[in-house]
Amino acid sequence: MSVSSACQRADVWTDAAMAYEALAEPVTRQFAVEALRLGGGVTPGERVLDVATGTGALALEAAAGGGSVLATDFSPGMVNRVAFRFAEGGFGPSGCEARVMDGQALQLCDSVFNAAFSLFGVMLFPDWRQGLRELHRVVRPGGRVVVATWADPRGAGPAILFDSVWRETFPGRAYPPHPEGLGVLSDPDRLRVEMTEAGSAEVTVFAFERDWEIASANWLADNADRIFQQFQGWVALDPSERGTLRGRLRLSRGEVADQPFNVPSRALIAVGQLPRKMSDCPL
Repeated sequence: MSVSSACQRADVWTDAAMAYEALAEPVTRQFAVEALRLGGGVTPGERVLDVATGTGALALEAAAGGGSVLATDFSPGMVNRVAFRFAEGGFGPSGCEARVMDGQALQLCDSVFNAAFSLFGVMLFPDWRQGLRELHRVVRPGGRVVVATWADPRGAGPAILFDSVWRETFPGRAYPPHPEGLGVLSDPDRLRVEMTEAGSAEVTVFAFERDWEIASANWLADNADRIFQQFQGWVALDPSERGTLRGRLRLSRGEVADQPFNVPSRALIAVGQLPRKMSDCPL
């Protein structure tokens, strides 16, 4: 397996689904709330698409607002989790559903959604430009496309600490490349340009920072296998090297390795408005 493909494998994300919900969603949900607000909110009955939904932070917020939400992800484990949460929340009768689908080739008609969102998803696609085009293709004229990316090409939260410790632990060794889209779309000007080229007539990019609370450096080291399993740098290491990295993670916080700490994490949220024109596939 190419180490650069770990975060682009459905089985890896399926294995990580419950850990992602517990560890990442408390932070990503905060950005989901902002993305929905900046995207004009959701009115009852609006059709909303959430691509690379993960464990459904945005999809569930949109459903609670009355939207008819289709949540898609290439990971069956993620989709099963979102479907369960839709049912648990009583959103099934309002038309909310979750489907396994490749965000680079959505099996959906043109111009059928009022709004399409992708939070921290398209940036990881092998063909992220095609992912952006697909988001625009399925939205009706005058509709909204909202994309969130990390403003740091290393990612956010534990990823930032992991990247720093990895490089300190293996000096002179090249860190496996991050996904191309993560690097490009972490720049607000590039994000604006790419959204425009994908089909938005107007694009506004907003920046938000939130603290990502981490239980402790010891906790990171003890749970490294499940926290970092989709990180290229982790996959590239042999068992001995992973043990060395665990030790360095513990040392990263010095005498307070057993104490919780925060990592400031910054996201960009791009809100695109599609041009208004006649649709070949009306709602």
